[in-house]
Amino acid sequence: MCAAPCTDDSILAGPDKEESQQVIADIKKAGLDVTEEGDIEDFLGVNIDQVDDETFHLSQPHLIEQILRDLNLNGENAQAKETPSPMSRALGAHESSPVFYGHFHYRSVLGKLNYPEKCSCPNIAYATHQCARFSSDPRKEHGKAAKWLGRSLRVTRDKGVYIRPTDDAFKVWADADFSGNRIPEKAEDEPDTARSRSG
Repeated sequence: MCAAPCTDDSILAGPDKEESQQVIADIKKAGLDVTEEGDIEDFLGVNIDQVDDETFHLSQPHLIEQILRDLNLNGENAQAKETPSPMSRALGAHESSPVFYGHFHYRSVLGKLNYPEKCSCPNIAYATHQCARFSSDPRKEHGKAAKWLGRSLRVTRDKGVYIRPTDDAFKVWADADFSGNRIPEKAEDEPDTARSRSG
């Protein structure tokens, strides 16, 4: 327990090293206990590689390896997929299908997938969110979808995102499906098919 205000791990970054050192000195002068760890290579499980003066590569190969082990996809002969989910096919509730009692813990794997999805693998956001919708009552199809997602991570386990901080505008990309998976014949029985989704 902290007697004074405290934080856990934090990153201080800026364009000028002397200015950063001055900020640290000011924090210490204010009476706060600060530990300097030097240049950053890993932060909360995210590997940070400085490619050049302006570019950083963020990846999470250790966590992805753990997810692949949980899914039993870490063997040499495990099949790989090129995409995180089948194209143009939404994951429905499948309430009439058997409950998923597979060889992996569905909720645990989905919980772990949330970290790379947000930190280093934005390409799996849509598929991760689709699977997470059914964490309370996963069915056989949801287990297959989680395995498919894992198979795609086999291909990209050492990949990640490149960031290059600039003074330009902040740019964001979204993966969205505006009811593109709607099945008119089933819309009354499966309202899931008529919903817009994004990731």
